[in-house]
Amino acid sequence: MRSKQYALELAKHDYKVFPLVPNTKRPIKDQSYLTATNDPQTVAKWFDHEPNINLGLSLSDSSLIVVDIDNHAGTGIRDAMQKLADRGCTLPTNTYIEQTPSGGLHLFYRGQVSKKRVTNFIPSVDLLADFTVIAPSVVNGDAYRSINTNYTYNTILDAPNWLLDALNDRPVQQYSNSFKRTGNVKKWTGKRLDEIVAGVDSGGRNTWLTKQVGWLISTGAELETAYTITQQINRDYINPPLPDSEVNTIFKSIVRKAASKYEQRSR
Repeated sequence: MRSKQYALELAKHDYKVFPLVPNTKRPIKDQSYLTATNDPQTVAKWFDHEPNINLGLSLSDSSLIVVDIDNHAGTGIRDAMQKLADRGCTLPTNTYIEQTPSGGLHLFYRGQVSKKRVTNFIPSVDLLADFTVIAPSVVNGDAYRSINTNYTYNTILDAPNWLLDALNDRPVQQYSNSFKRTGNVKKWTGKRLDEIVAGVDSGGRNTWLTKQVGWLISTGAELETAYTITQQINRDYINPPLPDSEVNTIFKSIVRKAASKYEQRSR
């Protein structure tokens, strides 16, 4: 979708935008998120004057929050997500997410907060509640883009409690500091659970989930239980999540194989 059409569509749904200098994240002179508008005539005039402008979105006008994760040296996403999880700050990924030109992520949530932003909440992670650059803006030749067409501005989730706490000057619960391990021996199940929480990025998602589903089925848990956990794994620990149809195919395949093995042993 062209930038002008996209901006007008956002304005139509009451999201306020503002123009940025082409190929940059810098607002055009006398413009900022404080002057953002959803007036279609005003937005159209920006593009009539300069068709290649980038777009900024006023988060504060729509009670939106963006978790901005940088991708330093190609490893920032995984490391940052793990560090957040270690602090008890999990991030639901079944929400609207954009990839930035540098390979980072902008995860969108809804929530009323008092602070505009928290810079360096942890290394490589900023929390934004004032404004952000959005797709399809282009910076240094690379574009912001949605990473999953199944999620749009209409599917943005409510912010998790820790995120609201961080932007409302309330202490963020540090779950990792609340429990102390009494022994140093990590059992096989513990290793598998750690592997699941560490998650997987876009490469090898199907193979990785197949492995986890096989383990869940092998525990002997009820199939309804295994399927519920499979859905949660896909939602929270696969980035981006697989479509439901692929998850169902993987789960049914593993169940059939398990049933076949059981029949062979019973003969």
